[in-house]
Amino acid sequence: MSDVSVVTREHLVKTIRAKLNAKPKEMTYHHFKSFPDPTESAAYVLVVGAGFSYGVMPLTRELMHETIGDYYYPDQDQSSMERPARTLQKYSASFWREFNEASEREGLEVVEVDHRGLPKEPGAAYRTLFTYKGANALFGPQEKGKKFVQGFLRYVLAPGSEHGSGAAGRNRLNPAHTYLAKLLEAQQIGQRWTGRAFCRTIFTTNFDTLLQTALRRVDIGYFTTDRPERGLNLADFPNEEDTIHLVYTHGSIARHNPASTTDELDGLAGQNITVLRDCLETRDVIIIGYSGWKDGLMAALLRCDSNKHRVYWCGKGPKPDSPVASFLEQQVPGAAAYVSLGQEGADGLMRDLYHTLIPEETR
Repeated sequence: MSDVSVVTREHLVKTIRAKLNAKPKEMTYHHFKSFPDPTESAAYVLVVGAGFSYGVMPLTRELMHETIGDYYYPDQDQSSMERPARTLQKYSASFWREFNEASEREGLEVVEVDHRGLPKEPGAAYRTLFTYKGANALFGPQEKGKKFVQGFLRYVLAPGSEHGSGAAGRNRLNPAHTYLAKLLEAQQIGQRWTGRAFCRTIFTTNFDTLLQTALRRVDIGYFTTDRPERGLNLADFPNEEDTIHLVYTHGSIARHNPASTTDELDGLAGQNITVLRDCLETRDVIIIGYSGWKDGLMAALLRCDSNKHRVYWCGKGPKPDSPVASFLEQQVPGAAAYVSLGQEGADGLMRDLYHTLIPEETR
C-alpha cells in the first residue's frame, strides 16, 4: 500500500477538467491504426462494474444474503409489498443450509457460513453457486439446479422475465446513470461544450441494460458489443467520433448470454484479452464500481503498458481493497491512482463532473 497514490474525488474532477481543456499533445500509436487519433477523440475510457448501479441493482452481499432467499421462497400471496430484510435473510440461511447439505452428500465444495447461516464471503458464495454443481445436487437430475440459478439471475436483472414475461431489464436509474447520460448528451450536441470529448467508449462487467436506458432517455445514439463469447475484434471498435459504444465484457441479459462461472470468465478472457488491452491502452482509464475480479478486463489491464496511459481506480473506501491495491502497485510511478469517492460513490462523482463541465445556464 505504501506505493499506491490515493487522491480525492475533487482532485479527479479537476484533473478531468484540465485534460479536456488542454491543447492535445502530438502522439502516435503506430500499432493502433484501426483506432482514431487519440488527440482528436475522447480523452477517457470508462470501466464500470456493479458499484456503478448501486441503489438500483443489488450488490453481491445482498444477492447472497437476501435475494436468493426471496427467489427460493417466493411470496405465495403475490403481495406487492417488499418483505423485510430479516425475513429474507432467514429464507436465505435455509437455502444455504440445504445447498451445503446436498453438496456434502455429493462431495462438492460447500459455502462457509456465519452464525446466522449466511455466507461469510459473498463473492466466493456467488462463484460457487454459479458452478451449478451444488445447485444440481440440490435440485436433482436434468440440470434443474442450473436452470434454477439461471432463473435467479434473470430474476435479479429483469424481474418477471424468469417467468416468461419477456421483461428486458430494470428501468429505474440511479443518479450515476442519469448524470453520465447528461454528460454524454452535452458533449454530443456540443452546446456550450468546450474542449475535448469526455468519453465515448464504456466497458461494463454488468449484465443489466441500465446504460442503454439512460442513453435512450436523453435521445443519444449508441451501439453495443454484447456477444463476447464470439470473440472481440478490432473491427468491433470503429472510429468513435460521433457515437457512444457500450461494450459488455461478460455478456448481457438482453442476449441471454451472461457469463458468471469461473470457466466462462476464463474462456472470455482467453479470447478477448488482446483486443481489450489494445483498446484500453489508447487513452486514460477511469474505473468505477469494479472490484477487479479475475476476468478478461482485469487481465487486460494488467497487460497494458502503463507508460501509455493513466488509470484512475475509484472506490468508496479511503483505501483500495487488496486486488486493486496489488494492481496499482504494479503500475509505473505516477501512472495510476486510487480515487476515494466517499459514501456517495459513483453518484457523487458523476454529479460533480456534470456540475463542473456543464455551464449552469445550459443544464
